[in-house]
Amino acid sequence: MFSIDVADLFPRFLLNDKNGYAMAKAIEAGLNYFLGKCLDGLDCVLNVEKMSEWRLDEMAWEFNILYDYTEEIEIKRNWIRDAVEYYAKYGTAAAIVKYLKGKFDSVTVEEWWEYEGDPCHFRVIVTGEWSDVADEWAKKAIAEVQNERSVLDNIIFNSGSVTADLNVAASVCGIDITDEIVMV
Repeated sequence: MFSIDVADLFPRFLLNDKNGYAMAKAIEAGLNYFLGKCLDGLDCVLNVEKMSEWRLDEMAWEFNILYDYTEEIEIKRNWIRDAVEYYAKYGTAAAIVKYLKGKFDSVTVEEWWEYEGDPCHFRVIVTGEWSDVADEWAKKAIAEVQNERSVLDNIIFNSGSVTADLNVAASVCGIDITDEIVMV
């Protein structure tokens, strides 16, 4: 921590006088208090590990990043800490994996040649807790960070013994479909 020393700021003749010394020490205490408050304020703004939750939410809005305000605070910290890195990876499979790892236990992106799909198509396989909220968030996250020319074929939720294959392409086109759930 930084601190201010009056010996560096005041001339010697003033420090030799008891009233001058008292004034210098009062100014030193005020400056050190002010410096401490400034450093606390900078921590609130710059140090992700010390940010309060409301500040993390505000930073997400400032950075205009994909963000879930209901998520745990540690996941929010990761998203804010890595925001610049996420922007650099937009349009890649790595970006999809990074965003979805905040919500799911494991995430795999399979490119079209890995599952014999059409060129420029991909699918996402996630493991974890499935819910309608998680499904909507995953679709939103993928749509936000995927390459513009790529097409998402489906999202496969794998939660232990049940795999749900959700055909997102149909829902994106406005076709109402029933999710297919397959026992594994």
